[in-house]
Amino acid sequence: MEDMDRDTVPAGYAMEHRGNLTLVYRSDMPRLGETIGTHGPLGRPSPLSGRTSLRIIEPDMVVRPVMHGGLFRHVTRWRFLSPARTMRELAVSDYLASHGIPTPEILGARMMKTGWFYRIEVISRLVPEAADLLTYLEGTRDDSRELMRKAGVLVGRMHDLGVYHADLHVKNLLLDSIGDLWILDLDKACRFNRLPGYMKRLNVKRFIGSVKKWQAKGRISLPGAWELSFRAGYEETVQ
Repeated sequence: MEDMDRDTVPAGYAMEHRGNLTLVYRSDMPRLGETIGTHGPLGRPSPLSGRTSLRIIEPDMVVRPVMHGGLFRHVTRWRFLSPARTMRELAVSDYLASHGIPTPEILGARMMKTGWFYRIEVISRLVPEAADLLTYLEGTRDDSRELMRKAGVLVGRMHDLGVYHADLHVKNLLLDSIGDLWILDLDKACRFNRLPGYMKRLNVKRFIGSVKKWQAKGRISLPGAWELSFRAGYEETVQ
């Protein structure tokens, strides 16, 4: 795969080529290369929900196929001309984690070249006993306003670090068993030296719009002050 260069691999990861497969994995986990270096499906089907079908590699790894979104997603689906988006996700994820932002640790990626395109899967550390925020809020929750405030704080911290999450919505926040929120699916995230104000506003608008969409569909019902709580948490953090 001559169009894949080791210089594109973030620090702390190793790259290995095996025919039409390119494997990227944490340098301190060399055995992971053997685990993911096959052409068949990885792991077993997972009950975890999301935009794509997830799989589990025992005991604590999640396999997520990278898929296109947007209007033409049913046509483009898994087809990527370049693995650059995944390399950027690894770098952004490491950057956020190193600054204390909870996001599942990315352990590696498997990229299969098929003709002109790549089929890509990302392997992350499983966050145990967790649910995406939309799923959690489907029940009657007394803590929904506080969770919205926490969501605002988390998004604000991410913005202060210069990261724009182009796919920021309520399903891309994960709630763990102790009540902490995590940011998911950074494959369309970008890092800037300083995030422009208009991009911050767009990101906030996108998140709030996603909550309102699910409310309009009747899937969740939040107290009227939830948006104020989110914005208050956001303003606590943003510089």
